[in-house]
Amino acid sequence: MKNFNQIVAIGIIVLCSMSISTAQNQGPVLAEKLETPETIVKQTLQKRSLMWIEGQWKIENNQYIWVSGHWATKKIGYVFINGKWTKNSKGWVWTEGYWKEIALNKWMNLYA
Repeated sequence: MKNFNQIVAIGIIVLCSMSISTAQNQGPVLAEKLETPETIVKQTLQKRSLMWIEGQWKIENNQYIWVSGHWATKKIGYVFINGKWTKNSKGWVWTEGYWKEIALNKWMNLYA
């Protein structure tokens, strides 16, 4: 009965999390990449229901805003992909981090 309840709970959470946005926002093109205003912290501490998201740039009103590293609630069936700088013919563009859906069995191997 306990396993059945766990499966039902996971199913409900997965259905509720379907509204998670996986769109990748790109910011304005810059001649040079922006430097991080603080040291990037690699968190090695493991928390059961939380995951560490590294500090990174966020795009707001077509401007770059730094967001410090922080703990976020794990989203069942999703992993967080960190943002990254990409060089194109006009300069550098930041692509925001996003939640990517993965197979539930892979997610459970990573986090369960």
